[in-house]
Amino acid sequence: MRWLARREGALHILTNTSLMGPVLEAFRRRWPEIGVHLDDTNSTRIAEEVRRLADTQQDGPDLVWSTAMDVQVKLINDGYAQAYRSPHRAAMPDGSVWRDQGYGLTAEPIVFAYNRRRLAADIVPRSHADLLRLLNTRPEIFDRRVTLYDAERSGVALMQLSADVQIYPDAWPLMEALGAQRPRLDTSGQRMMGQIADGRMAFAYNMNQSYGASWAARAPEIGLITPDDYHLSVSRVAFIPRNAAHPNAARLFLDFLLSREGQRAIGALGVRPVRDDVDAPMRPAAPGIRPIRVGPALLANLDQARRATLLARWGEAMRDGVRAPSDPAAP
Repeated sequence: MRWLARREGALHILTNTSLMGPVLEAFRRRWPEIGVHLDDTNSTRIAEEVRRLADTQQDGPDLVWSTAMDVQVKLINDGYAQAYRSPHRAAMPDGSVWRDQGYGLTAEPIVFAYNRRRLAADIVPRSHADLLRLLNTRPEIFDRRVTLYDAERSGVALMQLSADVQIYPDAWPLMEALGAQRPRLDTSGQRMMGQIADGRMAFAYNMNQSYGASWAARAPEIGLITPDDYHLSVSRVAFIPRNAAHPNAARLFLDFLLSREGQRAIGALGVRPVRDDVDAPMRPAAPGIRPIRVGPALLANLDQARRATLLARWGEAMRDGVRAPSDPAAP
């Protein structure tokens, strides 16, 4: 495979995980003969492009790598991926690989983010129950100063909402309490964390820890809380499209990502690697972890009737929310 990958000499990655740039550089150093091209776009456009190219029998990207776990599983289920049994498959935890096609590369906690000046340390919510109680007893702290991803416009947010509803008995009362604070409903993590950092927002619900930590490292006003009752863990899922133009280069890159070397490179970025046998410069996993597994259960999130029911109830809970602009560059 290695000599075939060298002969192909190119690797085209379609992704919404630009945080991984240094990992790509590590691969380039190991395999300089392979030119790597990365297209960074959102998960909806990724799915559209994968389907369009395959359906018109054109060469596709070589690796598709996205945080939208359910969308990735849907593409695999619909026949847009090819199987590849990586030699690192045996080291992968349960629930991180599906049909030797979809590979979860990370195990990233979903946390609360807050502004330390607006939320004193002695009242910071340490669990979902704490948050619900605080929203109901101290609403003046949160009024117009809560931000969360817009589940109607973000597939990742809808996936997390679905998981919250299945895990937490008071998920809907919590959504209603968040919605009563006239929250800002956003699609841009960069904008959300920027507003936590500058104090326009006091609290952000369901933020990816690795992304939040990258902000907290340069903005000491930001605090992160891993809820101690439970916290979701999500993965960046990769697969090789059935029409990959350079499939051997894709297999080589996927093997690198799943190897100890690649997993350490992921961990060095502050992103928790999926493998349990890798020493990474990160804190141990917090208790209460509830991984969202890579597999067919995620397809339920894309069932149109279930999706409509979830979004209708969420929309009612958020009826007083304010939608941020669709353009992530807008204020």
